[in-house]
Amino acid sequence: MKKALSLLLTTACLLVATPSVHAATGFLKIHMISAGDARSDCFLIELPDNTKMVVDVADGDSTTLINKLNALGFGGGIKYLCGTHEHVDHIGGMDEFLNSGFNINNTQIYYPKGAINADGAHYLNLAAACNRRGLAIKKLIAGDYIINTTFNGLAFKVRCISPENSTVDGGSNDWGSENEASLVLKITYGSKSILMQGDAYGSTELSILAGPYAGEINSCQVLKVGHHGVNANGALSCREAYLDAAGVTKALITDGNLAIDPTIVSRLQARSIHYWSSGAGDGYAWLSTDGTSNWVEGEAPQWP
Repeated sequence: MKKALSLLLTTACLLVATPSVHAATGFLKIHMISAGDARSDCFLIELPDNTKMVVDVADGDSTTLINKLNALGFGGGIKYLCGTHEHVDHIGGMDEFLNSGFNINNTQIYYPKGAINADGAHYLNLAAACNRRGLAIKKLIAGDYIINTTFNGLAFKVRCISPENSTVDGGSNDWGSENEASLVLKITYGSKSILMQGDAYGSTELSILAGPYAGEINSCQVLKVGHHGVNANGALSCREAYLDAAGVTKALITDGNLAIDPTIVSRLQARSIHYWSSGAGDGYAWLSTDGTSNWVEGEAPQWP
């Protein structure tokens, strides 16, 4: 009996002394939450200071996101909530997520500047949900920072690199579609970065490369592929110049039950870029880095 009690006490002490994996800081980790047949975007990003960011919550993804947050032990809340543009497969479930009462511990929601993404039903639903929660929507343009600091002596930044001010609200080269005007974010920790580009495809990629923030594309090893890796009325993401400028080595693709466009597949495979698809396996995947070491893959990629 005494031995059993001693063993129990020892085990209890070890449990208390062992830090929770979810309390650890110093890692940048991206989770692709969207899964199944739906072509939709929903990403959870663990930031190195132990705060959490969500980029897009598509229609139908709110419950999946909340379940995943709870399963990961992240009930403490989301500090940054970003919507990339006015489409149901990106922000159609964001109002439901806000209405759920889940802790959003920030006063601002982030969204691209521009009238083209601010007059649709899904945006208006988001705005109404924000108003009910007392949250403001901050409209971003290229050059704006959400975060611009350091952590553990390493650069720690989240910066908007599109849309440029000249491409919104009647500018000289104003975008003609919500997709092109998507919020594009660069998330950096140390020498490692992620490009989150909503539904932005080739025209936006080339605009970024030709614009004042082209240098931000350098050293972005992880790419959230624009427009689900599928053809958008002839338009494609993953321009070769863009992939090469960034030095992409890993890609996340939210194609659901749609086939990834063969041209995009060819471009990725020609560069030996590992990629994961929301329509493959259970659709969930994650990548993680300490800001210095190479990215760790949570599971084997769809290719190679």
